Amino acid sequence: MDKRYAEMSPAEQVERRREVLGHIQARPELPVDRVVSLLRGELRFTLSEYSRLTGVSARVIQDIEQGRGNPTLGTVEKLLAPFGLKLAVVSSRAPRSIQGGE
Repeated sequence: MDKRYAEMSPAEQVERRREVLGHIQARPELPVDRVVSLLRGELRFTLSEYSRLTGVSARVIQDIEQGRGNPTLGTVEKLLAPFGLKLAVVSSRAPRSIQGGE
């Protein structure tokens, strides 16, 4: 964990992860760069810790967080998998009615 923060107990760490994952799951429209940044920052991982956890280089993670990266689906899956998350497609607008001729 990032040394800039006070150490959390295991129970506090679990609660923090639940809060962060709940926040992300309640907002499926969040872009990948924001999700990666939230996971790493809010769970207090350093770049090197997150890199070791996911198998993605620190440079790639940093580029993604700063909106400069163009990650493959495989890379995104590696970044999300340790937290039980998966990439999904979400509509950006309300669905249209199929019935009624619209």
